[in-house]
Amino acid sequence: MEKKILIAIDGSSYSTQALEYLALLFGDDATIHFHLTSCVSGQGNILPSSAERNNSLLPSSGNQGKRQTAERYLEKARAKLIHLHIPPERIHSSVEPSGYDIAATIQRQAENLLMDSILIGRRGLNTLSEMLLGSVSATLLKKCHTIPLWIIDGEVRNRNFLVPVDGSLPSFMAIDHLTHIMEGRQDITLYLFHCLHFLGNTPEASPETFYHLWGKDWCDTHLCDDKILFQGPTQLLMEAGIPKKNIIILPEKSDLEAARSIISQAEKHHCGTIVIGRRGDGTTKGVLGGVSDRTAKNAQDIALWLVG
Repeated sequence: MEKKILIAIDGSSYSTQALEYLALLFGDDATIHFHLTSCVSGQGNILPSSAERNNSLLPSSGNQGKRQTAERYLEKARAKLIHLHIPPERIHSSVEPSGYDIAATIQRQAENLLMDSILIGRRGLNTLSEMLLGSVSATLLKKCHTIPLWIIDGEVRNRNFLVPVDGSLPSFMAIDHLTHIMEGRQDITLYLFHCLHFLGNTPEASPETFYHLWGKDWCDTHLCDDKILFQGPTQLLMEAGIPKKNIIILPEKSDLEAARSIISQAEKHHCGTIVIGRRGDGTTKGVLGGVSDRTAKNAQDIALWLVG
C-alpha cells in the first residue's frame, strides 16, 4: 500500500535535516512517497527580522520572484533526496499559494491530497520563539489534530523508536499509525514504555472502546484486563509484520512528570523517534497540560510523531 508524506520545504538547514531523516528511515521502502511543498504568500513580507525569516516557511526574497525562489527550494530538495538514493518516481512537489497563515495552508493541502502525515523541520521550540516568531511548527502543533504531524528537531541518526503507551485510545491511534507506516519492517527496534505520572490523569479504557477499530473478538482476546497496556500494542505490531524480537517492553517508571521520563528513555535507548498519541484539542489534559505537548516542547535532536 502506498503511503504519502507531505514535507514542508523552506530552503533552510532544518528542512534539509528532515530530508536526511526520511532517507534514513525510508530510503529502501518503495511504498513511501514524498510530496515536497513550498508556500508562497500573495502579499508583502511581514516578517522583517532575520530571526523570523530563519524560522519561517515563507520565501524571503520579497514580492518579486517568490515563486521562483520556492521552485528553487523544491528543486534543491528533490536533488537532495535523489542524492540520498530516493528514486525520482517517489518524489512529487508543488508550490502552494498562501496567505499569512502558512500552517493552515500546509494542513489544508495535506487534507486535500489525503496525506498520511505532515513532516516539518524546526529550529528549536521555546517560549521566546513562540512569542516572537509564531513559528509554523508551533502553530501546527497547536492546531493540526486531523493528520499525524512529524516534527524533526536537529539531526536524527538512529532507527530506534520509543512508543509511550497507556491503554488509551490516543495511545492505540499512535500504534495504529506506526503499524501503517512501518508495515513489514524488520530493520527497526521499538521500545514500548509506560510512565506512572503522579500529576496526570489516568486514562481508562476497555475492550469495548476499540470494537469499531479491530472488532469484538480481537479486542476481547488482546485488550482484556492488563493485556491492554503492552500485549495489545505488541500484537498489533506483530500482525503488521514487525518481528516480536524487535519489540522491547521497558520497565514501568514512576515520575512526577511523564514527558521528562519519555525523553529520558528515548535518550537512554538511543531512539531517534518518539511516537506518541495525543488527545483532542478540547480534552482536559491534567494539571501540567498534555504530555504530548510538553514532550514536543522539550525534546531536542529527535523526531516526534504526534498522532491525534
